[in-house]
Amino acid sequence: MKLLRMFDNAQSPSMASKPVTVMHHGQYTVGETTGGLSVLFTMLCIVDLFGVFPIVALPKCVIACGLYGIPLVIVVFSLQLYTAVLLGKSWLLAYELSPNIREKSRSPYAAVAELAFGDNARRLVTFFIDATVFGAGVPNFIFASQSMQLFWWKITGGGIGITYCVWMILIGLLLCPVMWLGSPKDMKSLSLISVCIVTTVAATTWSCIITDDVSPTSLGGVLDYTPKTSDFLVAYGIIAFQFDIHPMLLTLQVDMKDSRRINVAVFGAFIITGVMFMVTSLLAANRYGNSVENNILQGMPSSIPLYIVALLVTLQLCLSSAVGNSALFQHLEDLLKIPRSFCLQRCLLRSSIVALSVFLGESVPRFDLVMGLVGSTLTGPLMFIFPPLFFLKLCYLKSNNIKQYSTSNKPKELNMAVNGSTQNGGNGLQNGTDLSNIPLIPKIKFPIQYQTFDNNERLDREYIDEYDVKWYDVMFACLVMLFGMSATIVATYSSWAEAISSATFSPPCLLNATLAARSFIHKPSAV
Repeated sequence: MKLLRMFDNAQSPSMASKPVTVMHHGQYTVGETTGGLSVLFTMLCIVDLFGVFPIVALPKCVIACGLYGIPLVIVVFSLQLYTAVLLGKSWLLAYELSPNIREKSRSPYAAVAELAFGDNARRLVTFFIDATVFGAGVPNFIFASQSMQLFWWKITGGGIGITYCVWMILIGLLLCPVMWLGSPKDMKSLSLISVCIVTTVAATTWSCIITDDVSPTSLGGVLDYTPKTSDFLVAYGIIAFQFDIHPMLLTLQVDMKDSRRINVAVFGAFIITGVMFMVTSLLAANRYGNSVENNILQGMPSSIPLYIVALLVTLQLCLSSAVGNSALFQHLEDLLKIPRSFCLQRCLLRSSIVALSVFLGESVPRFDLVMGLVGSTLTGPLMFIFPPLFFLKLCYLKSNNIKQYSTSNKPKELNMAVNGSTQNGGNGLQNGTDLSNIPLIPKIKFPIQYQTFDNNERLDREYIDEYDVKWYDVMFACLVMLFGMSATIVATYSSWAEAISSATFSPPCLLNATLAARSFIHKPSAV
């Protein structure tokens, strides 16, 4: 979207002479710099959310698409970046239209939806976010527990030992205390450790593939393979699942020092994870061809680096779950009026959600089926439909406000509204004036003081003067939404059909734990 920023350096004497107190420490606003996440750390948080799945689970479905997997990845990546940028800009627009939106910072995506289209949109977005975040946690438990079984199977030369069905319960119990932490800004050490683990897993996996001289030689034919339509749909669902940051994006943006730089963090995280995924896929396609496993570690011969990777994958998925589930936890805690500080109610609620995730993990046969279902059914609207729709509507609202007050010529009323609203805590009301209905972009620049730790700091704030959305911007946004709706419908049907057919020959843990464990490891031939 093309955004024209025009600044007027003229200052009103009355406004320049009287600084405005905006906020106290602990309340975060757009562009505010009183603590929070830096751009670099936000980037690392996003890499942590992507996790190890793009390295150990994604190559199979992309390789199955043959040469056509390359443009598929590029298109989905590009659209995800585009809509992530629009979503971040939507939050900035929403704040400028209604500064009191920061009071709903624990559910920022839903707050943007409410400002754009009302309560029904907020409820719909909240449902999709909660369902997506919760559904995304199930594959984490399955894959982590299967990695532990794989570790035992490799190190014992083929013994089942403890099945992944048991490992899943143990991991859930160990993960509960980690889940009791607060928002991402309370988990800095966990995110840093998790990112280090991701890079270590990538480098070690590359080493295992390069040094693998036991597995059968690839027969080639990857580039000549003609994929079926179902291959594309499965790949789309898994790619959408593994690179969908939209449910957590605004939560991270609200916690940033300068939330206007969220685009830099998103782009950097996509570059880092995309490079690791690309290198792994190229190495796996060259070494194993079409015989690569859904879990790329399964087809590798036993070695000390492989044992290390299996353990690190489990650890990273556990740490990533703690950050990824924070949006769901915070929303449910607000609904149940649980205090935002650490308390027993928080521990009980979050532990119950972990227990439910483990139960569902025991009920499904394969982690990739859950990825496909969540990616195709739930992430499409959050990624491809809502961000362009909300951004266009907010641009329309902002343009209307600008036009109304550019012709009204009421600087005195504007001055009273801005000063009164900000001095009253940003509630947007002064003598019956709703701040969301007046222009928050005056054609003047005035000094603002942020009150932080009782030390006032002067800061010049420049306001956006116009949002110029061209016809081709609207057309492209509509095409993206049309693509999202079509892909969601078709991929959902394909994923459910695949899940139903797979359930007939791959039993879940609840039906037969031993058979499920053997079904997981029976394909690889190298031990």
